[in-house]
Amino acid sequence: MDLVKLIRYQHESFIKFIYASVMVKEDKARHKLNDIALFKYRHMVWAMTDAVNNGVKFNMDFDEKEIAKIKVENEEDLLEVLINDLDSNIALYEGIDNPTVNRLRSDDSFFLRELRALDVEGEITAFNEKKELPGIELDENSKAALVFFLMEETFKEYELITIYSYLKVHSSIAIANSAFTDLAYDSIYHLKRFADLASKMGVLTLPKPIPHEKYEDIGVVEFLKENIEEEMDAEKQCLILAEKIGDEYLKEFLLFISRQEVYHGELLQRALDAIKNN
Repeated sequence: MDLVKLIRYQHESFIKFIYASVMVKEDKARHKLNDIALFKYRHMVWAMTDAVNNGVKFNMDFDEKEIAKIKVENEEDLLEVLINDLDSNIALYEGIDNPTVNRLRSDDSFFLRELRALDVEGEITAFNEKKELPGIELDENSKAALVFFLMEETFKEYELITIYSYLKVHSSIAIANSAFTDLAYDSIYHLKRFADLASKMGVLTLPKPIPHEKYEDIGVVEFLKENIEEEMDAEKQCLILAEKIGDEYLKEFLLFISRQEVYHGELLQRALDAIKNN
């Protein structure tokens, strides 16, 4: 079995579904696509774990042309892209009989059935660059600051998901593994929330592959030290934007995110201490 290809397929599926979940308008479809995205993330991590256990070297690359397929004009076409994605995954599993692939096959077959039952329609506005947030009035300075923040942070959160997931499956230290897991899932949540706002404003941007040197053969202790500082800086950026923004809901949202960044620093410190003491 080609574990490298299996990881890439799950990775690309995760990206497609998490971004698609903020591109559609109807709540049932949004929730369903988000559910599938979370499972595809787990599928990716399980495949990565199998690779580590079998001594197979892999990276976190993906095909940008494959991800760009979700950049379509209407929801019906988006649904077709997602159906084709799961069809491709199921075709990849053909002839393979092991616990991980059997689980993936079962999950994807059910998800495919649920996708085919969805009724979606309408124009996709996630990329129209309108830069207006429905129901919220922002002055030009607040709008520009928010757009810059969202475009920067969606990419940063995707990067962190990639790095924490890679570190997690390569860690044999329970406390560090737990911290990386929590950090990855918080980054998935942040990505979803930031991408949702970006989509509503028409400024959604799709991720790009992370350079290998950001996660392969890195000095983990030094990386964790640097990231503790980056989390504190992220907290400050949220606080600065919260003060600039002219809307009470967005201000409270940014303060909520800033408090999570503080706890991320704590999780990173736990991982750092566990690794240094090992």
